Amino acid sequence: MTLKQIEYFQKVCQTGNISAAADALFVSRSVVSRAIIELEEEFEAVLFTRSRSGVTLTESGRILARLFETFLASCSTAKERIRCLSAQEQVRPLRIGVTPTNAYCVHKGYLEKFQDLYPDIRLYVTEHNAFDSWKLLLDGALDASFTPAVPDRAAFEYFDLYQNPIMLGVAEKNTRIGSKAGIGDIIDLPLGFFSTPMPVEHILNASFEAMGRQPNVVLRTSDQMLLRELTVQGKLYPILPLDMMATWEGVRQVPIDFFQSSTNRVVWCRALEPSPALAAFLDFMRGQLI
Repeated sequence: MTLKQIEYFQKVCQTGNISAAADALFVSRSVVSRAIIELEEEFEAVLFTRSRSGVTLTESGRILARLFETFLASCSTAKERIRCLSAQEQVRPLRIGVTPTNAYCVHKGYLEKFQDLYPDIRLYVTEHNAFDSWKLLLDGALDASFTPAVPDRAAFEYFDLYQNPIMLGVAEKNTRIGSKAGIGDIIDLPLGFFSTPMPVEHILNASFEAMGRQPNVVLRTSDQMLLRELTVQGKLYPILPLDMMATWEGVRQVPIDFFQSSTNRVVWCRALEPSPALAAFLDFMRGQLI
């Protein structure tokens, strides 16, 4: 039994006539007739009742017709699944980590451009704090990560990308804070932080301790909308990287004079051989430094 025989059998079923089936298939009548005879010999049954007006299926023929219909449907499904699998194999995955403080700028500044240039590489972007990223990189669960934290050069390779100043968020209508803020300006303010501790927070704590005080941190949350809303209302003064607050409407970003800018960098595991997708990504990122 061959697929051609099945095709000819089904066409005879549809037309009810061997000559009409042969015309539809662009083959001679004898070719179709021979295919039907061969099927009947293989299954040892008469499949059609012949008459001058055409042919009709016997009970055996109806059984075979249902079998062929199911078989061809299964073949079609299998072909489609194999096609999809082949397409998936051609898409190269790349797993990128970002932190809550740099996700927006990294995505808009780098990842969208990279995806446009390399549509065959599928990006999977997940958010982690800087220190969880180290373990995920070492475990191979991430290919690369964007972070402001400085990694251990014994385990990781990295290069610096851009400076990201730490700013004080102030409502636009607030006149209490000028164009720059010092420790004296914020010592009594209700401060807000992102839920994930930032590497620069130890500087803030040390500055307050030098004055015998502690920062008045009234809110830590991962909800940026809440931080922005409370800032606009004048109830909160968040201390966050500029690229995190840059899109907040109704909020001024005021430099804090005792903070140095943090540096965002891209990091990958030194011990693991970069995949072709990661190698393309790192080449792209190096090109962004020019």
